[in-house]
Amino acid sequence: MRSRRLGSPIGLEVLDVNLAEPLGDRTLTAIRSLFAENPVLVFRNQDLTAAAIARFARAFGQIVPGVIEKYRHPDVPDVSYLTNVESDGSIDAFGVRRASDWHYDGSFAESPPDCAMLYGIKVPSDGGGTLFADMHTAFLTLPQNLRDRIEDLETINHFGLGPAGREYFDGMSPDRWGAYNPVRRPLVMPHPITGRKLLKFCMIHTAGFAGMTHRDSANFMADLLVQATGDASTYYHAWQPGDLVLWDEHATMHRNAGDFSPEQPRVMLRAMVGGDPAE
Repeated sequence: MRSRRLGSPIGLEVLDVNLAEPLGDRTLTAIRSLFAENPVLVFRNQDLTAAAIARFARAFGQIVPGVIEKYRHPDVPDVSYLTNVESDGSIDAFGVRRASDWHYDGSFAESPPDCAMLYGIKVPSDGGGTLFADMHTAFLTLPQNLRDRIEDLETINHFGLGPAGREYFDGMSPDRWGAYNPVRRPLVMPHPITGRKLLKFCMIHTAGFAGMTHRDSANFMADLLVQATGDASTYYHAWQPGDLVLWDEHATMHRNAGDFSPEQPRVMLRAMVGGDPAE
């Protein structure tokens, strides 16, 4: 098994692996070793069913189904669609704009997922990429005075109540989103495996910071986002059909780049591993 850097601060392509077949212990150990040091892994030229994606996901832990039931795969509900196409072929408006703001999955949950993977089935011919930001690098590149200021800050996370989260109510009924309670979490957290300090906030589900007003929280989060998602810490993945991207939910934030026409089909499958049910 070989790998190569994709020319960005994060993003490593893994070569000579066929995920359609069950992987041996030696190969899985090698992938896990790469993943521990590289929070975004790319596997190209794959031909995968939802069942094969679920099998690979289970190599990293227990799968957590997405909470929006509409997008769950009918045969493998542990796997969900990310798509802008309705079942009748029309444009799914929520699917077009879904996840187009910086976030980590399940930020509203007590225990967010550890990792997730996305598989490209149909991708736009122009644009349609996904952006990833390395939140360890984001923390290290903050000015020292700002790093000192945020060390003791706590985020308040609640489903859909972040600056960019209201649209998520479109995908759920009131009884579903009403089931979630606010979750407090440090803004600066150690990675559970590496111990590296990370920034941990989400534009969709982080409602604000403890001890700050809603307005001050929104303004501070916007400033923090600009500094956390610059070129020094980001990778843009230009999708090709058959790509599977695996990312570390603790070490990264991500977003749909939103750089494609809604008329172009964008159909993907996603699996998440570990934690509580996630968005």
